[in-house]
Amino acid sequence: MSDSVVDVRHQADHPALSDSHRRWPRWARLTWAATMALIVVLLLALPAMVDALALRRYAGLMVLSLGVLGIVVATGHAGLISLGHGAFVGVGAFAMGWFVDGADWPFVVSLIATFGVCAAVGWTLGIPALRIKGIYLALVTLGIAVVFPSLAKRFPAITGGTTGRPIDASLEPPAWTGLGEEYVVAWRYYFCLLVCALLFLATRNVLVGRMGRGMQAVRDDEAAAATFGINLIRMKAGAFGLSAGLAGTAGALQVVLFPFVSPEQFDVFLSFRLYAAAVLGGVGFLAGAIYGVLALLAVPTLNDVVGAILGSTEGWLNNDLIVFGFGLIALTFVSPDGLAGLFGRLARRFLKIEDD
Repeated sequence: MSDSVVDVRHQADHPALSDSHRRWPRWARLTWAATMALIVVLLLALPAMVDALALRRYAGLMVLSLGVLGIVVATGHAGLISLGHGAFVGVGAFAMGWFVDGADWPFVVSLIATFGVCAAVGWTLGIPALRIKGIYLALVTLGIAVVFPSLAKRFPAITGGTTGRPIDASLEPPAWTGLGEEYVVAWRYYFCLLVCALLFLATRNVLVGRMGRGMQAVRDDEAAAATFGINLIRMKAGAFGLSAGLAGTAGALQVVLFPFVSPEQFDVFLSFRLYAAAVLGGVGFLAGAIYGVLALLAVPTLNDVVGAILGSTEGWLNNDLIVFGFGLIALTFVSPDGLAGLFGRLARRFLKIEDD
């Protein structure tokens, strides 16, 4: 017990969240800053580089990064295995649709309310996590993902039932911008980009702060964390609440991009895709959410390329999930901590960054 207590008391920030234990050369910092600036420029210029259909597709994957980020918070930083985040995405989509269409609330207000509703649902589900741990918690959350589509159909006034529900309200450019209908998709893209950037920044600030360190301590050793006065209920329920709020916001932004919701969109396979993306990107790293979503974007392309090499016009085995699964298996042997861990090690070796 004493060793565990010492570990918790002197626990450093998670390597995914802090680089304070590394000595970055000045040129390395400049290179990193230049790379980040280039990425920002590309994201801002994307509407001018692709057509509206491709922009919707990229924006849809971008908002899913919030769902993956939710898994990173719950599993990577709090040690709570959840296989049901697709249900939180669905709750967020249905709540957002009802707020903007049924209650006629402004989009920004509806987005904040949706985050609050989903966070409250996650907080409620996080309390039983005190007694249910490990694989049992994973099975409970998996059960939620399985029953969610059928359960949602029983509330047709909110979800539209089996046929789904079109959302009459849509986010249009304000009159003061002078933008016409041809800029509607770009306006929604920028709105989603801004929300995603703010939530990633806010989540990082939470994880490097007192709550984040508390979640890591609970993840590593609950008994030692409780000995040092960490409230297990608040940490676990708070982690689930934040995680569910992020996933629910992903569903809310999907309503902004595609004004239609249906229970069939949020089946158990969505939960599997989100969790697989988190593992592939690096479930212990904040950037793993971004790498995981980029993997979701790259897999269909890889499928087509391999299919062309093998002489198939329908892609490799005509199933992106098979390619994604093989990629997960291969990465497990090469880099168990995902793409973020792999890239981090390569960067430290290439940039000759020393550890203390």
